Amino acid sequence: MGRRRAWMTLVLVAVVGGGLAFGGWAPWSAGAEKTAVFIPKATNSTFWLALLKGAQDAGKKLGYKVLYQGVAEQTDIAGQVNVVNDMVSRKVSGILIAATDAKALAPAVENAIKKGVPVITVDSGVDSDAPYAYIATDNLGAARVAADTLAALINLKGVVGDIGITAGSVTGRQREDGFVSRMKEKYPGIRVVAVQYAACDPAKALNIATDMLTGNPTLNAFYGACDGAGTGAAQLVKQRQLKGKVKTVAFDVSPEEFQLFLDGYVDAMIVQDPYTMGYTGMEDLDKVVKGGHIDKKIIQIPAVVVSKANLKESKVQTLLKTYPDIAKLLH
Repeated sequence: MGRRRAWMTLVLVAVVGGGLAFGGWAPWSAGAEKTAVFIPKATNSTFWLALLKGAQDAGKKLGYKVLYQGVAEQTDIAGQVNVVNDMVSRKVSGILIAATDAKALAPAVENAIKKGVPVITVDSGVDSDAPYAYIATDNLGAARVAADTLAALINLKGVVGDIGITAGSVTGRQREDGFVSRMKEKYPGIRVVAVQYAACDPAKALNIATDMLTGNPTLNAFYGACDGAGTGAAQLVKQRQLKGKVKTVAFDVSPEEFQLFLDGYVDAMIVQDPYTMGYTGMEDLDKVVKGGHIDKKIIQIPAVVVSKANLKESKVQTLLKTYPDIAKLLH
C-alpha cells in the first residue's frame, strides 16, 4: 500500500483471507471517471459487502466507480490509517470509512479533508468534527433493545457474558454502554460479566466465551456486540450442548452466525441496514463533491430484531436479502 503508482482497484467481489483486499487493477488518471472508495473496518465480514453494495448502487446512479479497500482484521489500525493516506495520495473524489479506532483515525481523516478529499464516516466514526457526515445505526438504542430482548429470553434473571468489539471503536462503546446501562436500570436480577473484546473474531470470541462460562458456572446468556462475537458464543453453546439453557443475542448477521441462528444456537440477532448506510453515504458524498450542502450531519438508522418468530415477515426478509451471502441461505 506504500507504492504511489497512478492505478485504481476494481471492486472486490469476494472477501479474501489475508492482507489488503483487491479485486484487480486498472489504470486511471485525473481526468478519468470519478472514483470514491469505501474503507471498511476489515474485509472479513458480510456486513461490509452489504454496505458496499449500497454505495455501488448509488455510485452507479451518480457516475462514480466505488472502490473497496481495507485491511483483513479490525486490529490492524495502522493499516487502515495507511489505506486512508494512500487513497488521498491517489486523489480519489471522496472517502466513505468505518473507523477501526476513533482516536487513531481522526488525524488521517482530518488530513484527507484538508487536502481536498471529502470524508463521510459510516457505521463507526472518529473523534473529530471534520467529517461531513456520520451515518450509522442508532447503536445506543439498538443495544438497549438487545438488553430487553435478552432479559425476556432468560426470564429477567441470570448471568450474561458480554463480548465486545474493541475498546477504541465508537460503535463498540455505544453498544456496550447501551446494553450495560439498560440492564442496570431495568433488570436488577441480571448480572453482566465484565466485557472482554474479541475484535469480531469468532475464534477469539469462542475462547472468551469459554473462559466466561468456566469462571461463571451459572452463566445463562451471552451478548455479542457484532457477528463474530455472536458466532463464537453460539459455537460454545453448540459444543457444550447448551441449546435452550444458554441464550445468545448478538448484533449483525454473517453466514456462520445465521446458520447457527437457524439451528437454534443464536436466539436473536440485532440486524442493521448497511445497504442504506452505503447508499445514503454516497448520495451525501456526491453533494459535497458538487459543492452542495448536507442537511443532516448525523443520520441514525434503526436496527431490526430478528428471531424465529418474525423471520418470515416481509420486512425482515427484505432486509436480510440486502446481505449478498445471507440471501443465498434464505428459504
